[in-house]
Amino acid sequence: MILVFGATGRTGKAVVQALLEKQAAVKVMVRQADKARDLFGDNVEIVEGEIFDQTALAAAFEGVSKVYLLLGNSESQLALEKQITDMAVKCGVALLVKQSSMESLEASDKPIPAMHVESEKYIKASGLNWVMIRPTFFAQMLLTCARGVTTADTLSFPLRNGVVAVTDARDVAEVAAKVLTESGHENKSYDLTGPELLSFSTIAALLSCTTGRQITYKDMPLETYRAVLSNVINDGWRVNAVCEELDALANNCVTHITGTIEQLLGRPPRSAADFLTDYKAAFMPQ
Repeated sequence: MILVFGATGRTGKAVVQALLEKQAAVKVMVRQADKARDLFGDNVEIVEGEIFDQTALAAAFEGVSKVYLLLGNSESQLALEKQITDMAVKCGVALLVKQSSMESLEASDKPIPAMHVESEKYIKASGLNWVMIRPTFFAQMLLTCARGVTTADTLSFPLRNGVVAVTDARDVAEVAAKVLTESGHENKSYDLTGPELLSFSTIAALLSCTTGRQITYKDMPLETYRAVLSNVINDGWRVNAVCEELDALANNCVTHITGTIEQLLGRPPRSAADFLTDYKAAFMPQ
C-alpha cells in the first residue's frame, strides 16, 4: 500500500492516477474526504484528518509500506513533514519519497527552498530509505495566466527576462509512480526539468503558434503580482514565499536542464509546446 499526501493538488492528483495505472494499491490522507472521493471514486482508500492529529496520522499509516510526501507550502510545512517522517520511522515503512524542488540548494535564503533543504536533511538522517524528486517550474503554472491570454492576448507574469525549464507535472507524476513501484531508486535524488530553458517572451511566441493569435508577453511587477495573489490566498507567509521564489527564478536561479526524465521514463519529457497544445482550450476565448 502506498500512502500519498497532497493527493488533491495539481501534482498529487497526477501521481495518484499514475499509480493507479500501474495497478498499485493507494491510500490518501486528505482534509476533505468528499473532494478525494469526487476525484478518485472507490479506487483509493481515503483517510480524512489533519497531519498534526497523531491519531489520524497513525490511522493513515496502517498497512502502508511506501509514502509519497507532497505538502502545500506553508509556514508549518517543515514541522508537518517532520511529523510524517517520524511516523514513517515508527511504522517501519520501506520507502519515503519526497517532492522537493530543484531550487532547494544549501545557499538559498528563500523560504520555500530553505524549508525543503531542512526537510531533505531530516529525512536522510531518519534512517529511512528515501528518494528526493526535485522538479522546477511547472508548465501547469501557465494556466494561472490563461485569463489574460483569453481576454487581452497578453501573457502576464512577474519573470522579467528570466528563463525557466518548463516541466510538466504529468512527467513528474510518472517519475514518482516509477520510483514508488520499482526497486533500485533508494537513496537517490532526481532533478527533473523539461527539455529546454525558455523566457516568457518565447512562451508567448509558442502560445501565438498554438492559438493562431498574436500573444504578447507583459512583465508584471512583482508587487502587483503580490497584490493579486493576496486577493486569492489568505496566508501572508505563503504569498511572500511564492513571490520570493518567483524573484529567484526571474534572476535565473535555474540555468540548466537535466536528462533525468528521459533516463527514467525512456522518452523525452513533454515540451512547453506539447503542454500548450494539450491545454489549448484553456487559452482560447470562450
